[in-house]
Amino acid sequence: MSSFLSSILPATTNGGKLPYWLLFISVVSAFNSVQTYQNNTLTRRVYEGNPNEVTGLSARTFGTWTLITSIVRGYAAYHLQVAPIYELAQFTFLVAGFHFVSEWLYYGTAKLGKGLAGPLVVSSASLIWMYLQKDFYVN
Repeated sequence: MSSFLSSILPATTNGGKLPYWLLFISVVSAFNSVQTYQNNTLTRRVYEGNPNEVTGLSARTFGTWTLITSIVRGYAAYHLQVAPIYELAQFTFLVAGFHFVSEWLYYGTAKLGKGLAGPLVVSSASLIWMYLQKDFYVN
């Protein structure tokens, strides 16, 4: 691996892959946030149960929330050994999962499809992974 790439990736002395995953999700989320400020097309795909409720304002608000979680997850990728930071990153996935499930099953603004599947898989898989691996990372 190039020295530049090594210098920007999280250090993983224990060989775990979770820091890389959190960094990847952080970067993808940041790009998604930028997209919400340009138009609401992708946000409408997530909330395709009632896409008319997706306005420019709601898309940008969603993008701001996504950017905040992106920052937390990116920071956590480099500091997983610190319990409060680890737990804060876990909570971002818990809140995201709760949001998407409630929009799908309670409010009906989302429906199970391509737009919702990604966020559901990422939030649930990440939350489970972090729950199972906490003792491996946290000092």
